[in-house]
Parts: sequence; C-alpha cells; structure tokens
Amino acid sequence: MTPNGERVRSGQQGQSRQGGETALDAVDWASIHHTIEEEVGVVLFTVLRFTQGGEVMERIYSSHADEYPVGGTKQVATQVSPDWVAACRDSGEPFLGATPADLDRIFDDASTIKALGCGSILNVPIPGPDGAPLATVNMCAPEGTYTPTAQERAVQIIDTGVESAKQQGASA
Repeated sequence: MTPNGERVRSGQQGQSRQGGETALDAVDWASIHHTIEEEVGVVLFTVLRFTQGGEVMERIYSSHADEYPVGGTKQVATQVSPDWVAACRDSGEPFLGATPADLDRIFDDASTIKALGCGSILNVPIPGPDGAPLATVNMCAPEGTYTPTAQERAVQIIDTGVESAKQQGASA
C-alpha cells in the first residue's frame, strides 16, 4: 500500500503459477468471507484464480457451492465484460458494480447472481509477487451494499488476510 492507503499494482496481465497457487491456497478464505459478511455485507462470496495466462478463472472458494462450485471456471474472453477485464485482470484495480444493470452488463451469469438476492458486486484482485493479479475476491450483495467506503473496508480485510497467510508461510 502507498502512504495514502492505495494498493500498489502492476499492469501485467494474467499470472505465472509459480508460487501464486501455493500462496492463494494458504489463505483462510472462510475467515475473510465471514469478516466481510459481518463488517461489510455479502451474500455470494467467491475467489477465482487466474490460469492459462489470465484467460481462464478457476474458482478456489465459494459460499454457494451448488450455484458456483469450487473448481468451476469462467472464460475471461466470453463470460465477463471487457471493462471488468481491463480493471481487475489488466490493471489490478477493484471493480464496483453498484446496480443490477451493472451485473447484466458485466457477467454472463447475472441472472444466477440476481436470483440469490444480489444487486451489486465488488471484485478485489489479489496481486502476486510480481504485482500481476493472481486471483479476484468476488462479493455480491443487495443493491446499495457496496459503496466506496465499503470497498475500502473490504480491501483492508482481504489485504490483512492475504498478508497474514504470507507471514505464516514465511515463519513455517
């Protein structure tokens, strides 16, 4: 993070799985999920890892395994909008979709998300050692849940959880 609290990101696309997979697997996603649920709000919480040079995303955590099973994939080129790709994968910046119309515009599975009672989405990329995003944490909640303040808090919770996993890995 910079001194003013902004996340430092690289504009590199995709990820090299060297070290990234292990680091992501060491994160306690359930704890992060529950903290965000309590402090920010969330209905659907998933984590998707970038694979195949950033062209595919593979689900490694899901709060709704029936609708979004672990191991499921999304094709970046066909299942998400180009503006999401530019923000999350290519620039490593959080993406906030505040309305159901945003869900329709961004994701091909918007009807499934909305059927869960969600009308807004917040996606937070997880940077790897080289700054390129390894994964995204994806949160969906009722319309109006995600604001810039909520986004800031969610990023803090995620960064703390990921950093904790790195620290524990370094001391093992």
